[in-house]
Amino acid sequence: MRAPDPEHNLRGGMMIGPMATASEPLFAPIRPTRASSDVIAQIRRAILSGQYRPGDRLPTEREMAQQFGVSRVTVRDALRALEANGLVRVKVGGQGGPYVSEPDIAQLSDSFSTHLQLRGTTFQELAEARMALEITCAQLAASRATAEDLEALKAAIQGPMQPPVAADTALSSLDFHTALVIAAHNQALLAMFRATRALIQQAFDTLHAQQPDMAAGARRMHGELYDAIAAKDAEMAAQLMRAHLEAFAARAERYYATKTQG
Repeated sequence: MRAPDPEHNLRGGMMIGPMATASEPLFAPIRPTRASSDVIAQIRRAILSGQYRPGDRLPTEREMAQQFGVSRVTVRDALRALEANGLVRVKVGGQGGPYVSEPDIAQLSDSFSTHLQLRGTTFQELAEARMALEITCAQLAASRATAEDLEALKAAIQGPMQPPVAADTALSSLDFHTALVIAAHNQALLAMFRATRALIQQAFDTLHAQQPDMAAGARRMHGELYDAIAAKDAEMAAQLMRAHLEAFAARAERYYATKTQG
């Protein structure tokens, strides 16, 4: 168990967090009519407010059942729901029990990506979403990119050249966009981009296969974007990214038009 941090665990003169005792309960009794949702809400609020931090052990099921005034079954159900949402993980064994999960962007991204695909998000809709996200990333990258970021961008541009397999070319193109978003140094934007990565890869694979000239055009534009970012020209980087994504949108529209005609 992690030792408590007095500065982080002191709220209004009362110790909170892993060291909270039965005489100083963190959670309040709730109305049975909405027991499970209230248990979830209180635990979630305690985690998001910082009263419990990633890696901290939560009170046991028995302790929480006493504080909430509900059965252990209700607490267990709430913990399962919180675990499914990635906020809590329940360990088994000698040091078992509920713990606050470490942040996992990959889990969130996978869930959101699945949601987008199940909703039948089109390549045109994806193009619009990329406009909103990647133009901003290009501007930020121009002012924040480090030497390591520039090396990653350059490596992605060079990418696999021989043999010119469509899938390899599409992967190289996606690697460049990933490196560019990373170079923006904004975790929220990176999480949003990663949530759409699988769908972008699908679009790249499909469009590259149908429109072989896409690879050369993308690589040329990536080179120009690299030059703007390396020169710290945010305005030019934004203009180039807009043109690049408009070309992607036009290719997506052409793909669906051909698909409809066929």
